[in-house]
Amino acid sequence: HDGLGGILSSTKYSLGNMKQNLIITPENAAAFERTMDMLDQSIKELRRVAHNMMPETLMKLSLSEALQDYCMQVTQSGALKVSYQNFGTEELDLENSTKITVYRIIQELINNAIKHANAQTATVQLIYNENKLNITVEDDGNGFDKTLLENASGIGYKNLQSRVDFLKGTIDIQSQLNKGTSVYIEIPLS
Repeated sequence: HDGLGGILSSTKYSLGNMKQNLIITPENAAAFERTMDMLDQSIKELRRVAHNMMPETLMKLSLSEALQDYCMQVTQSGALKVSYQNFGTEELDLENSTKITVYRIIQELINNAIKHANAQTATVQLIYNENKLNITVEDDGNGFDKTLLENASGIGYKNLQSRVDFLKGTIDIQSQLNKGTSVYIEIPLS
């Protein structure tokens, strides 16, 4: 759902930008707003229905190739410029549940950079070294007060934390207002 959710969020972002440059009648403006509301409802319904389904790209590609493809799609949508780097992942052979979870973690972080941080750019790194998978996602967005995570009411952070816990990993989030956010995740593989 995160991949499709990201596409829908990017579509909503693009439509919102287009609206500012269009001259539309009041009737069309109302229809436009209904369409935006429908997109919001679609995103919510998608999250509710398809929590952990296998992304099609992961069935065809390696984890690294699927992530590179995802980052390229986000960049091409215009919602966020994402650069992807990987090191040591050529020999990486993961169980499907681990691949899905890592993919979903990165999608959630990129979606947050688009939806909440108003970031312009993000960097995703996937590094495999000494039986550990290290994930880094950094953005240049608004940043936030980390103490807000303790009382976060949305499911995004809870999903992220539960996915990292599922992989017996650790997560470190660094963020400063107006200076972006960096998320470091280390997953032991043995």
